[in-house]
Amino acid sequence: MVEPGGYPHPYAHNLVSSLYAMKGLLESFLLRREEGLGGNGQEGLEKSQEILRRAYGQADEALRIAKRLGEVLAGGDRPREGREIQKVSVGRTWSRLVRLLAQEFDLEGIKILERIPDPFPLIHCHPRDFREILYHLMRNSLQAMQGEGTLVIRAHLSFSTQEEPYATIQVADTGPGIPEPGLGRLFRPFYTTKACKEGNGFGLCLTRELVSRNGGRITVSSFTGFGTTFTLDFPIAH
Repeated sequence: MVEPGGYPHPYAHNLVSSLYAMKGLLESFLLRREEGLGGNGQEGLEKSQEILRRAYGQADEALRIAKRLGEVLAGGDRPREGREIQKVSVGRTWSRLVRLLAQEFDLEGIKILERIPDPFPLIHCHPRDFREILYHLMRNSLQAMQGEGTLVIRAHLSFSTQEEPYATIQVADTGPGIPEPGLGRLFRPFYTTKACKEGNGFGLCLTRELVSRNGGRITVSSFTGFGTTFTLDFPIAH
């Protein structure tokens, strides 16, 4: 789900959280009714309607998240051929997402470092897809660090003897890291290293699909106690 203007909603793809919220609202409603705390007459009716409206909103959120997941995994929402939206700025996208995530997270204890040369070439990637890719990686890092640590983005040009130069982008954090057995399953649907109410196992699966559809590559390295680094490789837009 994306806000107007093409930016990921602060709670995008948080499907499990939406379902837990809906469940909690309905359980609270049923418990109050069983204990006779729902009120009588017009007051009780208004309270019941408010709880049901909120539960409906959470259900609607979950449906939109599931729809977006289906679009990406099915290959939908692809940019049409000839549409001039295939170039995007790494630095500009990063800066805008930092401001967006500041609305969702308390960044007072987080040090954010940007190591992107200026100027840096535009990369070949659908702007909406790139925003979602960085959003998921940044959000995962902030959740892992739990309010204290360093979030870093690095960008540089890479070269090989068989390919054109390409852009390498790294998003790194100083969180607790990911145990080695989990690294091989990190991009699988429903797999998550977070608490059940914090993650849903969809974010990194979507990220991998979005990277792949734009001709990029994504890898991850992590050491327990020393943080995690995601590395993205994208073609340069000449």
